[in-house]
Formats: sequence, structure tokens, C-alpha cells
Amino acid sequence: MAARESQGLQVALILFVMVTVVLAVTTYLYFRRAEENVQRYLAKAEEAKREKDTTMKLQFENQILKHILGHDRKTEAELNSIKQGLGGNKQIEQILADYDKHMKMYGAGYGGQDLSYTTLPEHLITAINARNKNLVDADALAKNLERERENVRRAEAARATKAEQSLVAVQSDATAEREKFNLERDRIIGEGTKIAKIIPQKNDIIAKVTSEAQAKQEEMARQLSQVSTLLESEKERRAKLEKDMGFGDTHERPDGEVTLVNSRANTVWINLGSADGIDRQMIFSVIDQKETGVTKSKIKGRIEITRVMEAHSAEARILEDELANPIMRGDKIYSPSFHKGRKVRFALAGMMDIDKDGKSDQTQVKSLITMMGGVIDAELLDDGSIAGKLTAETRYLVKGDRPTDKTNQKLIDGFTTMTGEATRLGIETITLDSLLDRMGYVPDRRVVPMSRPSATGDAPSDTFRPRTAPATAPR
Repeated sequence: MAARESQGLQVALILFVMVTVVLAVTTYLYFRRAEENVQRYLAKAEEAKREKDTTMKLQFENQILKHILGHDRKTEAELNSIKQGLGGNKQIEQILADYDKHMKMYGAGYGGQDLSYTTLPEHLITAINARNKNLVDADALAKNLERERENVRRAEAARATKAEQSLVAVQSDATAEREKFNLERDRIIGEGTKIAKIIPQKNDIIAKVTSEAQAKQEEMARQLSQVSTLLESEKERRAKLEKDMGFGDTHERPDGEVTLVNSRANTVWINLGSADGIDRQMIFSVIDQKETGVTKSKIKGRIEITRVMEAHSAEARILEDELANPIMRGDKIYSPSFHKGRKVRFALAGMMDIDKDGKSDQTQVKSLITMMGGVIDAELLDDGSIAGKLTAETRYLVKGDRPTDKTNQKLIDGFTTMTGEATRLGIETITLDSLLDRMGYVPDRRVVPMSRPSATGDAPSDTFRPRTAPATAPR
């Protein structure tokens, strides 16, 4: 009996070991396949990003070519925005340069506003016909002038004969005038001698007056320097006082507000429209209506413009909002790159890495800013050179990752130059992450945590709830 029980235990132990080995092998194969699927997904995501960038550049090139052919004319501001999105396409830049040269060379005198390669031939034909007509008229005019010249030649011959007769009388008169001139010259020389004796005295007086004027000028310069110092101090004191009292720059105020919310349709309406410079695909942050500031206020959601309806009305879809604090009527909307009636000007310095993959996303950052109506005044290029120039009108210096010791020295010097110039001009510095957050930028992910994870995991109550746009927007 004991032998049979021992034999049963041995069989059970063998079965347990076999099942454990099978489970271990199955688990290993499962995790290995899962890791392969993750690698394939990451490769596909990178390929999709490259295809998206290529498609965007091709669309920009297509818009440029349509513009120069006259099929879809662009304004100067739109052209500048498209050029920035090209990312330094030398071929398109050369095409635009040739286009400008041809329009200036062959389009002189064109009275319309849509001169392009489509309308240029008609203009040239009209100009050639006009010049041919002018040549015919000029030929007829030349014949008339030839006849008139012959008449003038005969009249001049008669006048020459008369002039020769008058020359004798003139020579006689010249002799008398020469005698008068000699007498006058002697008188002037005598007066010049008297003046030469007075000049040293006058020079002493002039030197004394000049010395006194220079002393007064130095004193005035010193006083002006003191006044300038006091003025700068007063400006700083006033700026600090305004900041403490909440009277900041108009860029730090909300741009508009939510006028209507349709939670079922995932849609809101705002009080900004075509007259305010609003366009489709613009993104704004949403701030609670009870907040008094902008930069220090908590962002409760993000919206994207889907339709511009009127001069001061537009429709937008909700990209993100909080479950516990949804977007409500009266909430404020804001973006640092948009302001009614003014172009917000930016400068870029440092490594612009949006998705933290170690690669520069500077072209995408420029596109986001220009899409929202902003202007790039200056930027630090990959080779360390600075394109453009910071001015007193530049509102923000967007700082990416600072160059490290392993970076080439020219890039480090360029970064230092731009940050120093921004400090000298009083330009506000803002990090890339802060800019994207305040612009309402939403990365390619479905849930964005709004608080750090706790020791037991993420806090679900502090996350945004992503929304999807409805099939048809309500009318």
C-alpha cells in the first residue's frame, strides 16, 4: 500500500514538472512575439511620421507651383508661411527666385494683380504690339524731325552770318569790360589784405567759443546719461509694478471665450472668427472662467477649430477635457502664438525635440507657430548659424534643449548669442514644453496624464478624457 502511494506521488511530481516546463516555454514564446510586435509597431510609426513630413513638404511645393502658374494665388504672408514649411528646399527656393526675376524682368508695366507664368505671355504680346506701334509712330516722327532739322539748318546759317557781324561789336565791348574788371580786381585784392590781418583775431575768438561749447556738450552728455539711467530704472520699476498688479502684456490675456457647448456632439463655439484671423486646425488651450491669469492658470482642456462661421464666431471640436471639470460656457481660450490684430513674433534656439526621440522637430515647431498666425523672426540652425534677427518686437525666445559639451562649438556660440541678445532686448524666454502646453498642442496619443503617477500607479481622476469628433457636426 505504501509503495503504491509513493509511486502515485512520483507520477504526480513528474506531471507537475512537465506542466511547469510547458508553461515556461509557452510564456517565453508569448513575450518574445509581443516584443517583436512592439518593434514592428515602432518601425511603422517612424515610417508614418517620415511619410507625413514628406507629404506636407510636397503639399507646400504644390502650392508654390500653383502660385507661380497663377492657378492658386497666395498672399505674401501665405508665401512666407509656406516657405518656412518647406524646410530649406533649395530647388523650390531657386524656382521662386527665378520666378521673381522673370516677373520683374518681363512683367514691367503690368497693371493687374495676378501676374504669373499664365498671364505673362499675354502681357508680353500686348507689350510687343504696343512697341511695334510705337516704332511705326517713331519712324513717322523721325521723318518729320528730319524735315524740321533741314529748316533749322538753313535758319542757323542765316543766324551765323548775323552773329559774325555782331562779333566785331562784342569784341569792342569786351575790351572796355576788361579794363573795368582789372580795376575791380585791384580793389578786391586790397580788401583781402585787410581781412587777412583780422583772421588771427577771429580764430582766437572761434577757438574760445568752441572750447566753451565742447564743455557744455560734455556736461549735457553727462546729464543725459544720468537721465537715461533713471529712465531705465523707472521702466523696470513700472514693469514690475504692472506685473505685480496684473496689468501684463496683452499677449498674456485670453484671446476669447467659449460661447456655447454641445457635450453630446463633442463641440464648442467661440467668439472669434474670420475677422479675428481664425482659421481651421488652429488649436487653443481652455482655461476656467474663474482664473484671473493665463500663464499660471491650470489648463482644463484643449480645442481645435473645425469651421469658421462668421466674423466673430467659429466652431471647434474638443480634443481633451477633464471628467471632473468639463469645458463650460464662459471659459477662456488662449494660445501664446495668437493675438487679435497683432502678429506674435518668435525666435527659436536649441534642440526642438517634441517627441523626445533625439531628433530635431524644428520644422514641425515652426509649422505649429505659423499655423496659429505667429511669425519666426530668428532661429538657430543645425550648423550653428543664426537665420533672421531678434528685435524689440520679438515676443518670445523658445528654448529647446541646451547644446552640450559634445556639440560643435559654433552651435554653442549661436545658442549663447541668441539667449544673450534676448536678455539684452528684454525678450521673454519660454521652454518648448511650456509653449506646446500653452498652445494646446496634443501629441499623437489618446490619454495625457495631468499629474505624476502615485506609488500605486496613475491617478485616473487627474487625467484628460480624449474625445473623438462626431460623424457630422450639428448645424
